[in-house]
Amino acid sequence: MPLSPSPSSPLPLDSTSVVESLRAAGCVFAEDEARILLSTARDAAELAALVERRASGLPLEHVVGWAEFCGLRVAVDPNVFVPRRRTEFLAREALTRTPPDAVVVDLCCGTGAVAAVLAARAPA
Repeated sequence: MPLSPSPSSPLPLDSTSVVESLRAAGCVFAEDEARILLSTARDAAELAALVERRASGLPLEHVVGWAEFCGLRVAVDPNVFVPRRRTEFLAREALTRTPPDAVVVDLCCGTGAVAAVLAARAPA
């Protein structure tokens, strides 16, 4: 059953139908992804479009336009790598080893997520 609403009557999607659609598409963490999609969509039509894009195989982060990294929402798009959870270890280590007045360069690393974490935690 397609999730695209007709222009005249948007399809009301609830968490159960979103989870079922994601699970049918093979999304292992369907419940978690459904929560993210439901909190991101502004209306039923946008939710249907988001679910359809995710069910077609696009990474969740590209669908919603952000990835969570060390508690921050880092903007992503299809032209950059999605920051990996395992890289959070590197960011936490950098936080503990970088003096407050240090200059840190995060080049050619996709979103610059590690630098974003360091900047967010740096003193004014």
